[in-house]
Amino acid sequence: MNNLFIYDGVEYSREKIEQRNQKVLELYRNNLDYRISESLKFVKGGKILDVGCNDGAISRILGERGHKVVGIDILQTMIDIAKEFNEIDNVQFEQRNFLKEPFPDESFDCIIFLETIEHVLEPSLFLKEFHRILRNNGKLIISTPNATSLKNMIYALSYRKKSKQKELTKSILFEEKSTGTQLEHVSNWDFPTLVRLLDRTDFDVVDQKFITAGPITIPIFGKKIKIIKGDSKILNKFETLKTTQILECQKRTIN
Repeated sequence: MNNLFIYDGVEYSREKIEQRNQKVLELYRNNLDYRISESLKFVKGGKILDVGCNDGAISRILGERGHKVVGIDILQTMIDIAKEFNEIDNVQFEQRNFLKEPFPDESFDCIIFLETIEHVLEPSLFLKEFHRILRNNGKLIISTPNATSLKNMIYALSYRKKSKQKELTKSILFEEKSTGTQLEHVSNWDFPTLVRLLDRTDFDVVDQKFITAGPITIPIFGKKIKIIKGDSKILNKFETLKTTQILECQKRTIN
């Protein structure tokens, strides 16, 4: 039994990880994390692949709903946590780079790729592989930050000066790698570009939605002031300015 676990590059005690895991499961079970609850509404099929499963909580929720789930992550530290706290009878976890260790053709009914495409260097390779291992009419569910969100526009204003751009460029060089956090984002997707990539890799977008307004904070006189809450309705008439986009995609049959 492990007494210490690494999460997001930080070392935690078993007790702290267990407490966090229970809080996260409670959020998911009660549909209080809108990114997850709205994404999982699109999930269909018996056998699910959770790519970038992180701590395994989402895989477990799907397992509790009766799906058979395989959760994979490139980070062994995440798989250690997933196996310790979230593995149940119909859910299994493995550390796997599935581009190097491929699954057989048509292995899954549905693939979830939540808050992960922004982390990968070659997203088209992932999507092509998803197409191969999905069964006919299989579903791909993607969630990712929205590049055209109001939050991102405000963030862009924070480095509008050349001196700040140079400072930001330098700080990125010294960021800790392979944390799985926002520091690892290597792409930022607007809706048309993401749809175009999906089309080029033979996926049809069946449905999509934009969710959550924030939270958005700005510095005022040295203090961070929250100007928009996460559940604010202020952007309901301007949904494409919301922070997260979710796409339900279907494998296109190639003749």
